[in-house]
Amino acid sequence: MPSYELVAGDRGSTEHVTIRNSVTKELIDLTGKTVQIRFSLNGGTTVQQTMTVLNQTTNRGEAEYLYTAAELAAGGELRGEVRLDPGGAGQLTTVDTFHHQVKTPLP
Repeated sequence: MPSYELVAGDRGSTEHVTIRNSVTKELIDLTGKTVQIRFSLNGGTTVQQTMTVLNQTTNRGEAEYLYTAAELAAGGELRGEVRLDPGGAGQLTTVDTFHHQVKTPLP
């Protein structure tokens, strides 16, 4: 039986990420940085949105994104990645992607 983390049409489902330095594993201070989530439902169009960076004093390296009902319009597979724009000339994209099963609600 598959494990579902999201339900199609729900409002209030969040993606919570913790960003660490890939070498030292230390949490990255996201103050003043832009964190973006990129995802696709069932292989459709890739959506890119800005995540909310949490208070870096108490939640260092953490950001969240609140999915809209329209973004979770159908059941299936949601695949995505996170990008960090540290400012200046660089952009960092996670090597690992995330995969979630989106459950179709009962009629």
